[in-house]
Amino acid sequence: MKSCNLLFAFALTVVSCGSSSSSPTDAIVTKQIGPDGGVIEVEGAVVTFPEGAVASPTTVTISAREKSAVPVGYVALSRVFECEPSGTSFARPVEMRMPFTDDGGPASLFWSTGADRAFRDVGGRVEGKTMVATVQHFSSGFVGRKL
Repeated sequence: MKSCNLLFAFALTVVSCGSSSSSPTDAIVTKQIGPDGGVIEVEGAVVTFPEGAVASPTTVTISAREKSAVPVGYVALSRVFECEPSGTSFARPVEMRMPFTDDGGPASLFWSTGADRAFRDVGGRVEGKTMVATVQHFSSGFVGRKL
């Protein structure tokens, strides 16, 4: 009986110690993008790098966070997409396509300015259930509107 209790205690310890910084509903994709351009996709969001956007091979990570990650003062119509390495600037604009829920109200793509994490409205155009806009640097963004 002691060995069963010891095994159970060990299993509980392993399960409780296996934590991560991301929630179980976050999705993360990493890919290397070179000077020839490329595409990375996560949870329906598509980031397209045109030829010449990056000068050398760059490892890119896109994370899809829950809507609850949208800052206070905004209505979230999509998940928050974090693009890393944050602050990476591009020689040519990179296209962001984010799926969103159209609730009949106004919608824009909001992109963080980088260092201060403030979000600015970068506009965008709606294509079906997707907001399309371009960005010049990596940080994070979402589709929504200000309250």
